[in-house]
Amino acid sequence: MAKDWIWAIVCPIIAYFIGSINFAYIFTKIKIKKNLWEVGTKNVGGFNAMLQTSGVYGAIAGTFDLLKGLGAVLTVVYLPIFDDVPLYAADPKWELTWHSITCILVAATVTLGHCYSIFLKFRGGRGLGASMGILWFLNPLLLAVIFLINLIFIFSTKYVRPAQFVGFIIGLPIAFFIPIFPPWIPLELRTQLMLGLLATGLIAVMFPKYLIPFIDMFRGKEYQIKEDHIDFKE
Repeated sequence: MAKDWIWAIVCPIIAYFIGSINFAYIFTKIKIKKNLWEVGTKNVGGFNAMLQTSGVYGAIAGTFDLLKGLGAVLTVVYLPIFDDVPLYAADPKWELTWHSITCILVAATVTLGHCYSIFLKFRGGRGLGASMGILWFLNPLLLAVIFLINLIFIFSTKYVRPAQFVGFIIGLPIAFFIPIFPPWIPLELRTQLMLGLLATGLIAVMFPKYLIPFIDMFRGKEYQIKEDHIDFKE
């Protein structure tokens, strides 16, 4: 059997190609025969797919994006190929193994594939769907915290994309101190350090995609949700 560090290289590479399958692009191309990066928000993601097609198609695309993130991490969590021996002596909640490192890297690379798809000339979405699927499986509590912050920001400012960015940024330090994990996560992977580093990896991948919308919010160019429509200022 291959050594654990080899899997820490192989699994993320496979995850990147899985993440590169962009369902929002596929469903929109089938429905309206247009490229998502040329219409609407110019983002190749589920939200823009919903705006250009319908709520149903957008929801389907978003669900598939969520499932590819969830599926990639779920697979590596349950792969019976790791010995789960800690790499150093520490309090269990701050330990890392090659298994947990592989989970962190797979989460980052499946999201990287979604954001910069090799099949779409390195275009892609913002990684929201894939990252939601990952956190939904690994720690629904952290996802709930991020979602709550997101909602508060949306209702107070009417900005959608900056709200997503703010939710993850505020949720990052919280991730390092959440001691509760769902029962389906193996004991050896229930470490706060792994969760915090995984959240850090997700934010690092998504940061370039959210930087411009966040800056545009302060410049008055970012679109907002109005009472009966979305106001595109771009």
